[in-house]
Amino acid sequence: MKPHQLRIEAFGPYAERTDIDFDLLSTEGLFLIHGTTGAGKTFLLDALCFALYGEVSGDRSARSLKSDHAGPTAVPRVSLTFSCAGARYRVDRSPAYTAPKTRGTGVTEKAPQAALFRLQGSDPQPLASRSTEVSREVERLVGLSAAQFRQVILLPQGRFAEVLRARAEEREALLKTLFDTLQYEQAGLWLEDRARTARLALAEQNRSQEVLRQQILQLWSGFAPQSEPDPDPDPDAATAEGPMDLEPIETAMAAVLALTGQQLQEATVALEAARASLATSERQADRWDRRAGAQNRLQELEAKQEVVEAYRQRLQQAERAEVLRASLEAEASASTTLQALNQRLEVQLQRVRHARDQVPGLPPPLLGLDLLAVPDPEALAEARSALAARRVEWLALTRKAAEAREAAAAAAEADKLQREAGRAIEAAATALQAVQGQQQQAAEAYQRACSARDQLDGLERAAREAQEIARTLVALAEADRRQQQRAAAQAEAEAELRRADAALQQHRHGQIAGMASQLAAALVADQPCPVCGSSHHPAPAQSSGPAVTESTIQAAELAFRLASDRARQADADLATAVAERRGLLEQAGAAALNPQATLTATEASARALGDAQLLAAQASPLEATIAAKDQELKQWQSRQQAAVTAQALQLQATTAASQRALALQAEITAELGPGLDPRQALEALPPLEASLRELASLVQERGSATTALVQASERLQRELAGQGFIDAEALRLALKEASWRQDLAARISAFDADLVAVKALLASPDLADLPPERPDLKAAQDWVSQADRLRTLAVERQTEARGAHAEISRLHQQHRQAAERLAVAQQQARQLQAVADRCQGRTAPFISLQRWVLSAYLAEICRHANQRLELMTSGRYQLRLTDEGGRGGRQAGLGLRVFDAYTGEEREVSSLSGGETFQASLALALGVADTVQAHSGGVHLDALFIDEGFGTLDPDNLQLAMDELDRLREGGRMIGVISHVAALKERIRAGIAITAAETGSRATVARTVID
Repeated sequence: MKPHQLRIEAFGPYAERTDIDFDLLSTEGLFLIHGTTGAGKTFLLDALCFALYGEVSGDRSARSLKSDHAGPTAVPRVSLTFSCAGARYRVDRSPAYTAPKTRGTGVTEKAPQAALFRLQGSDPQPLASRSTEVSREVERLVGLSAAQFRQVILLPQGRFAEVLRARAEEREALLKTLFDTLQYEQAGLWLEDRARTARLALAEQNRSQEVLRQQILQLWSGFAPQSEPDPDPDPDAATAEGPMDLEPIETAMAAVLALTGQQLQEATVALEAARASLATSERQADRWDRRAGAQNRLQELEAKQEVVEAYRQRLQQAERAEVLRASLEAEASASTTLQALNQRLEVQLQRVRHARDQVPGLPPPLLGLDLLAVPDPEALAEARSALAARRVEWLALTRKAAEAREAAAAAAEADKLQREAGRAIEAAATALQAVQGQQQQAAEAYQRACSARDQLDGLERAAREAQEIARTLVALAEADRRQQQRAAAQAEAEAELRRADAALQQHRHGQIAGMASQLAAALVADQPCPVCGSSHHPAPAQSSGPAVTESTIQAAELAFRLASDRARQADADLATAVAERRGLLEQAGAAALNPQATLTATEASARALGDAQLLAAQASPLEATIAAKDQELKQWQSRQQAAVTAQALQLQATTAASQRALALQAEITAELGPGLDPRQALEALPPLEASLRELASLVQERGSATTALVQASERLQRELAGQGFIDAEALRLALKEASWRQDLAARISAFDADLVAVKALLASPDLADLPPERPDLKAAQDWVSQADRLRTLAVERQTEARGAHAEISRLHQQHRQAAERLAVAQQQARQLQAVADRCQGRTAPFISLQRWVLSAYLAEICRHANQRLELMTSGRYQLRLTDEGGRGGRQAGLGLRVFDAYTGEEREVSSLSGGETFQASLALALGVADTVQAHSGGVHLDALFIDEGFGTLDPDNLQLAMDELDRLREGGRMIGVISHVAALKERIRAGIAITAAETGSRATVARTVID
C-alpha cells in the first residue's frame, strides 16, 4: 500500500481543508513531520488510519474526531487516495458527529459515512458505500487488518514495540497475513488425509484377508471328515502373529478330489454294465414286437383284397373315358356358344327397331327391312349403304345451317358492340368531368403542403427540445424507482450479511466449545496429552452437543463472504443510482417542478410536427398527381373519339350479317321442309348406325357357330364307338377328376407294396427262432436306474470337490498375494503417519510445517533487521530466533530474544531500555518490510510511518539510526518520521510542517523543511 494524497476537513485540530501530497514527498524517500507539541502531528497518522479502517491509530475515540475549531454545521471529512496491487483507489470517510437540527433547537446525531472508489479512467467506479463494507474491502485490498497495519506500516506513538514484544501466537497471525503460507498448512492437512486414508485402507485389507480365510474354511467345512481335526485349529492366533498357513487345507482338499474321482470311475463301470444288459433285452423284445406287428398287418391286408380289385376296374374305365374328354367338352362348348349368340341376336334386333323409330326421313331400303327375325345378310348390307348416302346429304345441309347461325351471331355481336360503344362514349364524358375535379383538388392540396414544408425546421427544433426534456423526466421517474429498489436491496443485503455474520460467529463459538471434547476423545491411556504432555487423564472433557466440523465453518465463511459481496455490490448499486438521479435532476431543471405540463407541451409539439410532416410529405406526390391527371384527361378524350368511330362501324356490320342469315335459312327450308333441323337428324344417326353394325356382326358369328357345332358332334360319335361307350351320357358317367384317379392309383399301389413288404418281413431270418412270450424289461431298467443314480451322485460330489479345490487354490493364492501387499501397505502407512505427525507438530520438536516456514520467514526478517540493528547499536545487539515455546513446545519456533555482544548472552527483549527497544523495533519493522518486498506471495509494504521514539536515543545512537534511514532512500520506499527532535531537521530536509493557531492547525508540505 502506498498513499498518494490525504485530504482533511473539520477533523481533529484541522478546521480548514488541508491537502497532503505524498507523491511530492515520496521523491525524497524520507520526510519529516514536525511541529510543536500538540500541534497535530500524530493526528495526520490518525487521519490516515481512519480513512482506511475507520479507526484512529492512538487511544482516541472515533466518535470525538470533529474539530472543535470548526463551525457547528461543518462536516468532518477525510479522503485518502492510495494504490495497491497495481490499481489506484480513493476512500472517503466522515466520522460520527453531532450537528444542529435543521428545524427547531437542539442537536442530532449524524451516523458515520464511507465510500470506496476505484480510480480507472475519468469516472470513479464505486466499490462500497457503507462504513463496515469499506473497512472490509480495504482490509482485503491492503492485506492487513487495522491492528496489523499499526504493527508493520504505522508505528503509533508509544506502541512501536508491539511486534517486538508480541506473543508467539500473535506474531504467527501477523506472519500468516504477510506471507502466503497457506500451501504449507494445506500440505500438512493433505498429509494428514493421506495418513488417515492409508490407515483405513490398511484396516480394509485386514478385513479382506479375514474374509478370504473364512471363505476357505467355509469351502473346506463341506468336505472335512467328521472324525479328523481342522487343519488350522487356531486361525485367530495365526492371524495375530502373521499370515495364516492355509497349505494343509489345500493339500487335504486335493486328496478329497482324488477320492471322489475314484468313486466316479467305479460308478461309471457299474452303469455301463447295467446299460449293456438292458440293451440286449430291448433288442430281443423289439424283434418279438416286429414279428407280432407284421402278422397282424398281413391279416388286415388280406381282408381288404376284394374291395381293392373293384376299385382297380373303376380306375381302368375312368382312364379310357379320359381319352374322350376333349371331344365331349368341344361339343358342349360349341352348343353353348350358339345358344348365347341366338340370345344376343334377339336383344340386338330389338335395339335396331328402337333406333330406326327415332330417326325421321330414312331411305326406303331401311324402312322395308324385316327386323322381327334374323334378316338376310344381303338385305342388311343394302340398308346400311342407303343410310350412309343419306348421311352425306344431311352433312351438306348442316354446313349451310352453321353458316346461317354464324351470320346471325355476327349480327348480334355487332349490335352488342354498337351498344357498348355508346356506353363508352357516356363513361368517357363522366370520367373527363371527374378527372377535372380531382385535378383541381390536387392543386389546392399542393399549395397547403408547400406551406407546411416551409414551417418544418422550426417545428422540428421545438419538438426535439420538448422530447429531450420529456425523456429526461421519464428517466428521472425510472431513476427514482431504481433508487428505491436498490435502497430496499441494500437493506436486504445488509440484513443477510448480519444473519451470515451471526451464524458464522455461532459456529465458531460452537467449534471452540467442542475442541476440548474432541481432544479428549483422541486421548490414549499411558500416552502423553498433545496439550499438557501428561500421560494421566483423570477427567477428560465430555461433549455437550454435536461437534461443529470444519466443513460447517467453511460453509458459514463462504456464506458470509457471499453476503459481504452482495452487500458491497448493493452499496455500489445504490451509490450509482443516487448519482444517476442527481444528474437527471440537473438536466431536467425547472421542468422537474411540473412534469405533467411539460409532458402535455411535448405531446402538443409532437402532434404539430407530425401534422406538418404529413402535409409536407404530400407535396411531391401531389405534384406528380397533377401531372398524371393532365395525362389522364388526354387519354379519356382519345377514348371518347375512338368510341364514336367504333359505334358507326358496328352499325354497318349488324345490317350486313342479318341479311346473310335470312338467305341461308331460306335455302335449308326449301330442301328439308319446315321445322326440320339437319343437325338434329345427324345427331340421331350414330345410334342406328352402331346398332346395324353390331347386328351384322352377330349374324356373321351365328353362321360360324352353327358350322362348328355340326363338326364337333360328328367327331364325338366316331370316338365313342372306338372306346366302347354306348353314348355321350355313358361317357360323362365314367369321367373322373385327375385327383380322384391319382389318389385311387396311389392307394392301390400302396396296398400292393404293403402286402409284399409284410410277407417279406415275416420271411426274414431276423424274426426266426423267437420265444413264444415277450421278454420282461422292468428288472433290467431298474438296474440301470439304480446305477445311473449312484453315478449322478458321484459326478455331483466330484464336481463339487473340483470346484471347491479350484476355489480354495484361487483364494489361497489371492491370500498370499494380498499378504505381500499388506506388508507393503503397513510400511507405507507407518511412514505416512510419521510424516503427517511431523508436519502437524505432533512429534519432536513439535513444530508444524507451516510454523517452520513462518519461522524461516522470521529468521529472514531477523537477518535483515540485524543488519540495521548492528549499525544502530554499534554491533552490540542482535535479534535471535528461539525454538522455546509453551507447554509441550506448541508455540515453538516463533520466539524472539536479543543477543548482547557485551555479555555474550541472550536475554528477553523486554529487558531492553526504552532507546534500545526503539532501535530494535525500528530495525524489526524495516526488516519486515524488506522481507515482504523480497517475496511476491504477500502484501507490498511501500510506506512506513514512525511516530516519535527518536527522543529516547542519545546523540550517537540517533546519528546511527538516521544513517540507516538515509539508506532507505535507495529502495523506493516512502518513510515518514514524526518527531520534535531538532537534530532530525538537519538530516531530513523534506517534510510537513504543522503549525498551531487559535483557529486550528495547518499543514504545509515542502520538499525543504522550513524552520
